[in-house]
Amino acid sequence: MLTLNADEHPLMRRMHKPDPKRPAFDQDKRSVIPIELSDVDQWLHGSLEEASALLKLAPVEVFRALPLS
Repeated sequence: MLTLNADEHPLMRRMHKPDPKRPAFDQDKRSVIPIELSDVDQWLHGSLEEASALLKLAPVEVFRALPLS
């Protein structure tokens, strides 16, 4: 599973509660990196640069997030 730091992601940065026992610099938020089906060949067979281009957080619009009531 691939993940990236999501400290600045508008939605994912709200997902994990801080651990009061750990310093702030050691509490980054992580998010899974989705690889689209159409990009699998690029991921598996592309160059390092082509694969690296796929390492990006999903935009907020792909999530369905609603507040708990």
